[in-house]
Amino acid sequence: MYTDYPPAFWVLWIGTLINRLGDFVVPLLGFYLLNQRGLSVGQVSVILGALGVGRFFAEGLGGGIIDRYGPASAMRLSLAGGAVLLALVPQAQGFWFLLLGILGYSLLTALYKPASSTAVAELTTGDQRTRAYNLLYWAINVGASVAPVLGGWLAGRSFRLVFYLDAATMFIYTLLLTRWFPRAIRTSTPHVARRSLLPRDPLLGAFCVASLLYGLTYQSYKMLALVFAQQGYSAAQYGQTLAVNGLLVVILGLPLGHLTSRTNSSRWQVAGAALLGAGFLIHSFAHTLWVHLLAVVVWSLGEIVAYSISKTMISELGPATNRATYIGLVGSMSGLAALGAPLLGGWFLTQFGAAVMWWVVAALSFAAALVFLRLEQPLAERRAHLRV
Repeated sequence: MYTDYPPAFWVLWIGTLINRLGDFVVPLLGFYLLNQRGLSVGQVSVILGALGVGRFFAEGLGGGIIDRYGPASAMRLSLAGGAVLLALVPQAQGFWFLLLGILGYSLLTALYKPASSTAVAELTTGDQRTRAYNLLYWAINVGASVAPVLGGWLAGRSFRLVFYLDAATMFIYTLLLTRWFPRAIRTSTPHVARRSLLPRDPLLGAFCVASLLYGLTYQSYKMLALVFAQQGYSAAQYGQTLAVNGLLVVILGLPLGHLTSRTNSSRWQVAGAALLGAGFLIHSFAHTLWVHLLAVVVWSLGEIVAYSISKTMISELGPATNRATYIGLVGSMSGLAALGAPLLGGWFLTQFGAAVMWWVVAALSFAAALVFLRLEQPLAERRAHLRV
């Protein structure tokens, strides 16, 4: 089955695994800015927020660039440019230079996400496409499980080494793409007049709304650290609880992804959003560590079920000549959610407490499930019409 994938896909997979295994900086960035650079909590919050701002704009506006110049060029620009900025961050002096460096890094690296999703869509078809997205998702999470631990060990020796090695993995991936990834995937696609930056497509708009609701729920996992602190748990207990998410993705990601690819139906996205909401709702009743662990298990299953099929849905929303624009606009909702979820969750947590906050967060995901359910028939019709 795996031999059916084109060689270019495995270049993406190997490069993704290398890059994610070296994704040291972002998980440790807050610690670095506070303890190594002496910034205030407010300044660190602004810089971390720049990561979400960069993703919102880069993904939302970058799709047109990818449609015009191709995903290969966009991925190389994203990785090589991001690596240069990452290597320069330790040299930056003062808050404003650090902010500009991280914002530039975010703008460049976020361009990679819609480019790689577009590349997978152009390399695969049918249920193979869903499996391909799932294979990349698995590689991402293997890296996400290892990188923070390895990065923490490296930071104990030299934080500059953390930045330089992270940049090195991005350069290695760039070299792989330059040497073995084709510059043009679909040579038969003719040059056509470019469409508007924001396509007038009600189905795309509704899908973006549902994705934003889903994203606001998923990104609210960041509030769990505050809730754990309020309930008297240790940082180690928090880390162990959250590690369950990565462990489940690594163990169950491939089999559940292959299960969803058998039907390749958007109904899995409905189920994923419902499970995500149910998991965060369980947190509202949690007064012991074991109940919190159960909650993480449930919403992790929702994440796994929804992820790969959602990538397929997005890639088949628009025509091939405008595919990256659609992928980028939907992806920008994740950046917006990364900005909005901590603000929304923080306000409800301080004003009404953890239980109410989790109820609101869960309600957002249930609303997303309802919207996805409403879109099931229009999505099926669109995919049947445009699928390639």
